[in-house]
Amino acid sequence: MNTKADHIATALTVAGIALLCINPGITQGEDNKNLLLCAAMCLSPAVLLLKGTRVIIPRVDLPLLAVCVLSVICPPLFHPESVRWITVLFTCAYCVYFMMLARVLRISSFTPHLLVRTIRWIIYAFAAVLVIQQFCVLTGLPVFMSAMVYPGYPWKLNSLTAEPSHTTVTLCMAMFTFTQTCRAIHPGESLWNNIRKNPMTWLCWVYTTFITYNASAFILAPLAFIPYITKRNITIWVAAAAIVLAAVHLTPLRNYWQLQRIMWTAEALVTFDEQAIIDADDSAAMRIVPSIYGIKALAHSSALELAVGHGTDADQRKLPPRPCDEKQRGFAGVFCMAYNYGIPCALAFWAAIGMATLTRRRWTSIITFLFALQLSADYNMQLVWMIMAFGMMFKYSVCGSHRLLDTIRFNHNTHQTLI
Repeated sequence: MNTKADHIATALTVAGIALLCINPGITQGEDNKNLLLCAAMCLSPAVLLLKGTRVIIPRVDLPLLAVCVLSVICPPLFHPESVRWITVLFTCAYCVYFMMLARVLRISSFTPHLLVRTIRWIIYAFAAVLVIQQFCVLTGLPVFMSAMVYPGYPWKLNSLTAEPSHTTVTLCMAMFTFTQTCRAIHPGESLWNNIRKNPMTWLCWVYTTFITYNASAFILAPLAFIPYITKRNITIWVAAAAIVLAAVHLTPLRNYWQLQRIMWTAEALVTFDEQAIIDADDSAAMRIVPSIYGIKALAHSSALELAVGHGTDADQRKLPPRPCDEKQRGFAGVFCMAYNYGIPCALAFWAAIGMATLTRRRWTSIITFLFALQLSADYNMQLVWMIMAFGMMFKYSVCGSHRLLDTIRFNHNTHQTLI
C-alpha cells in the first residue's frame, strides 16, 4: 500500500522532471535563466525532510560531489583572478538538484506507466502553448510567453522553452524515452500499433517538433523510432532510410532549406575545418566548432592546466568567439568543463552522465549517453540535466537497475548498504 510519503515523493519526482523540461517565457530572467527552476534548485534540499532520503547514493553522489569540490577549489587556488562564484554555485546547484531528484525517485512509487503519462502531458503542454502562440501571430496579438522573435520566421516559436532549438531537443528526448518505455512495457508492440494507441501524443509531437522551422528536428526526430529497430526488421528500416535519402537527393526536397543546411554541414564536418563548417551553416557551427577549439586548446595546455583547468569561464576569455554569439565570447564546447576546471572535473561529470544513462544490454542507452555528453558543453543549462534525469528514471523504473540508487546509510558509527 502506498503511503502518504510515497505519494509526496512520486509527485516531487514528476514535478522534478517537468521543471527540467520547461523554461516558460514568463519566468525567464537575464540571459534566459530559468528562475522557476532556480527556485526549485534552492528549495530542493528540503526533500531531506522526507523519511528515507538522508542517505548516500554512491553512483550519483560521488561523481557529482567531485564536480562540486573541484569546481569550487581549483579556481581560487590556481586562478583566483578568474573566480566568478555565481557560475560555480550554479553548477553546484544543478548537482544538488539532481542528487535530490535521485532521492525522491528512490522512495517514490514511480512506475513505467507513470513515466509514459508524464511525458504525454509534457508533450501536450508544449503543443498547447505553441498553438496559442501561433494564434497570437495570426491575430497580431502579443505572442504568449514568447522569449525570442525571429524576423522573417513568424512560426519559429519557443513554446515552453527559451528558444525553438531547446524545444526540439526537449521533445525529441522526451519522445525517445516515451517509445523506449512503451517498448519495455509491451515488447512485441510495433511502431504502427503504438501510433494507433497514442494518436494525439504522436500528432502533438510531430506538429510541435517540425512546425518551428528548426533544422535540428530532422536530425533528432528519428530518435523516436530507434527503439523499434530489431534484428528481425533492421533490413526494412535500412531500406526505408535509403529511400528517404534517395528522395532527398533526387526530388525537389533537396532544395528544402533546412535539409540543405544539414547536407552542407555534413560535407563540411568531414574536413574538420572550423571556417568551412561556419560557412556551411553558422547555426550548426555554433554547436560543433567550439568543441574543435576546445580540444585544440587542451592539446596546447600544460600538465598543471590539464589537471586544474584555466579558471572559471576561462574559455570565454581565451578561446576564439563562438559562432553566432553577439557578445563574441569564446567557448570550448564539450571540453568546456575540462578547459575551465581541469580534466578530472570533466571526467567526474562524464562519469555521472554514464552512471545515470548507460544500461547493460540496452544499446539505446548509448544514444542517451552520447546525447547528454554532447549537451554537457552547456553544463549550466538544464538540457543536459533533463537528459540525465530521463535516463535515470528509465534506468531505475523501467529497466529495474536498482543498483543505480543503492544507498549507504550511516547509523551509530557503522554503515549499511541498502539494496
